[in-house]
Amino acid sequence: MNNYNQIKTIRYMGNKNKLLDFIIPEIKKITKKGEIICDLMSGTGAIAYALKDKYTVYTNDIQYYSYIINKAIIENNEITIDKNTAILDLEKSFLKNQTEKKYNFFEKNFTDTYFSGPQCCEIDSIRYAIDQIKNEYKKDLYLTALMFSMSKCESTSGHFAQYLPKDHKRLVELRKKSIWKEMLIKCDDFNSLVMRDFNNKSFNLDYKELFKRKDFKDVSCVYIDTPYTCEQYSRFYHVLETVTKYDNPKLEFKAKYRTDRFMSNFSLRTKVKQEFKDMLSFLSKENKKVVLSYSTKGLVPIDELEFIFSKTFNHYKLIEKDYKHSTQGKGSINISEVLFIAYN
Repeated sequence: MNNYNQIKTIRYMGNKNKLLDFIIPEIKKITKKGEIICDLMSGTGAIAYALKDKYTVYTNDIQYYSYIINKAIIENNEITIDKNTAILDLEKSFLKNQTEKKYNFFEKNFTDTYFSGPQCCEIDSIRYAIDQIKNEYKKDLYLTALMFSMSKCESTSGHFAQYLPKDHKRLVELRKKSIWKEMLIKCDDFNSLVMRDFNNKSFNLDYKELFKRKDFKDVSCVYIDTPYTCEQYSRFYHVLETVTKYDNPKLEFKAKYRTDRFMSNFSLRTKVKQEFKDMLSFLSKENKKVVLSYSTKGLVPIDELEFIFSKTFNHYKLIEKDYKHSTQGKGSINISEVLFIAYN
């Protein structure tokens, strides 16, 4: 077993940390030293971080919270933080906002939903304090630590699609937790990061927009981890999108969803096959090497996805691995991860 670089940021569906030994060797087989690898839908950056010590890596994700995480751990090659620096950098402003309420969006909109009132006040105050930091990567690291602490304290079954009812037995203990204290503890996880001289870049774009950029012309290999199911990621992590943007969005429904949630075609039964065809056709024409992860439980049957690869690339193969997949609060299920490796 290889010990690839790993770092835990937030609880995340589909996180690939458990599959690094399966995925990374296949990427390395078709790439050479000096080539640029793009993690096209990077999520929490597990694949990019495992590659960062030996390759130039680009990350992209349409979700802003993912962009922040990837800037913090992939693009960033100079800044670390820990509990002590966090106290020095943030505590004064954190305490100031506790009384002056310069930031109070969470307290006004999320009290007694995913968090208690005091927890919401802590979130607002931490967010205010982070905005007083000048260094961009330090802000990104603190935001990542804040997201982790929110994920640890949330009054949910494991994601932000809905919150627990007020009489749920877990609620008392969850709402006793301090977001501030949990964040300070998490900061110590970022006191040592993989740092290299490679010019890594992180983007916050629809992948089709990234395809149009000059930066993408330099990419040799594209790793792709699309959504598998009809569940939209923006439904599960909308609160993290809101805390990172802190843009006072309009909210709707009991779950307090943002009204501007991104909806991926990869999670729409009527559009997913065409989306795959268009994406893979473009990458083939651009002569990119592709490594794509998909699930045997995905919306597109594996044999149909294989047919699309056969029509778009000169060479392809697929390999399969069984593993336990977290269902975010509902335990885990046994599924198979399929890896498509393709090139011309």
